[in-house]
Amino acid sequence: MRSLRTRAGLTDEETFLLIAPRRTLSRREASGQLLSREEADRAVRIARVSARAQQIFGGKPEYAAEWLRSPKSALGDRTPMQALVTESGALAVEELLVGIEHGMFA
Repeated sequence: MRSLRTRAGLTDEETFLLIAPRRTLSRREASGQLLSREEADRAVRIARVSARAQQIFGGKPEYAAEWLRSPKSALGDRTPMQALVTESGALAVEELLVGIEHGMFA
């Protein structure tokens, strides 16, 4: 979990919003438990989209992080990070990234 937080540059607030509540994650860590299937799916979703953003933006984590946290009109003025709450939101973010990769602005 720490590795994901470091690589994706997740804040505590984002981690608790996107993966699981603070108490749940603290309890799991203290007892050495793994994430639930749903929590693991959320973590993989965040890792997938964050890695894709870093790839699209030339391996510049700070630029990718800024893009992921800036509201986008194509997402209903939500940030890509906010959209990652659902898989359909993550797919919409990935579509924006593909558009950027192919020369369209998002």
